[in-house]
Amino acid sequence: MRYFDYAATTPMSTGAIEAFENTAKKYFGNANSLHDYGAEADQLLSQCKYHLSQIIGGKPENIYFTNGGTEANILGIKQLLSKRTGKHIMISMAEHNSIQQLCHTLELDGYEISYLPFNENAQIDVEQLESMIRQDTTVISVQHINGEIGAIQPIEEVAQICRKHDVGLHVDCVQSFGKMEISHVIEQADSLSVSSHKIYGPKGIGFLYMKDIDQHSFEYLLLKGNTMDLPSIASFTVAAHEATERMQEESVRMKELREIFLQELKPIKQSLTVYEARSHHQMASVIGMGIHGVEGQWVMLECNRQGFAISTGSACDVKYNQIPNTLKALSVRPEKAKAFFRVSFGKETTVQDVEDLARFLINMTFNYKKAINVSVEGG
Repeated sequence: MRYFDYAATTPMSTGAIEAFENTAKKYFGNANSLHDYGAEADQLLSQCKYHLSQIIGGKPENIYFTNGGTEANILGIKQLLSKRTGKHIMISMAEHNSIQQLCHTLELDGYEISYLPFNENAQIDVEQLESMIRQDTTVISVQHINGEIGAIQPIEEVAQICRKHDVGLHVDCVQSFGKMEISHVIEQADSLSVSSHKIYGPKGIGFLYMKDIDQHSFEYLLLKGNTMDLPSIASFTVAAHEATERMQEESVRMKELREIFLQELKPIKQSLTVYEARSHHQMASVIGMGIHGVEGQWVMLECNRQGFAISTGSACDVKYNQIPNTLKALSVRPEKAKAFFRVSFGKETTVQDVEDLARFLINMTFNYKKAINVSVEGG
């Protein structure tokens, strides 16, 4: 079985596994305890925060560990809301399901949500964003990199608008952390979310980077009052270090794999739609596409049957059998959206892998079209 779903999750690296095991054995003390075991654990915790802050270009005291990207998204946005009086929130239509669900809940509390579509470049239109800001706009939330098609959003421009209108900015960096530089986002955002399992670290750990937090808030109590999962934090830190070390090399390799894959698919180019941004606004490792007239779910099952693990979108949407939020943001017709599937590359993906997947998709498409034509002629 060959894995092409790295945008959903990644296998833990050997270094991350070793760090988890060693920390669990040696640093089992509670970092809040005052004895030596607790002091050693607390020291390791501080070291992890320091190393992560160096990676992102931030401050260790602004890092708050969470149980993943979803919790970081929710607590970050709720913390920003607690410091402002407005009742208007703006998010892109393609935001992660955790933010979409949070906004549905906030509507019950009297908040009004405005949803920003994508333009033809798979980005939010910053002029439209600014025109929709109101006196009571309090928070804007934008994904740095879209997890379904890999489009990179114009965070700097959004941040400038937020500062101009005194609006809080939350940025979901779950898909970008460890794959591209995010220090410029750290400088711009008021809160920022990151997850470990996208970069070959353990599941169930991430962090919220919060520039200014109310230490009397419920969110602060949740973030500071719990017993830290130190093995996961240490493992996450090692995975982040490893990902950063190979970031430039992997970025070049992912671009090469993307070019090879799309080149190989040229025989079915007329039957294929690739959803992407312009090259300098595109994460190369994520490819969202659809074969005309063929349901993405069927493509995924056929690929799985032949030993290729792909996806029909974000794992958090797939389980609800929903049309991907990104295609809604792009105003893709529901019938066409059903053809969507996603291929994403990672550190174990080889040229041979992408060539084999491309060949299978070509043969599958030709066979499917042939079967449809036979069925039509026979009918």
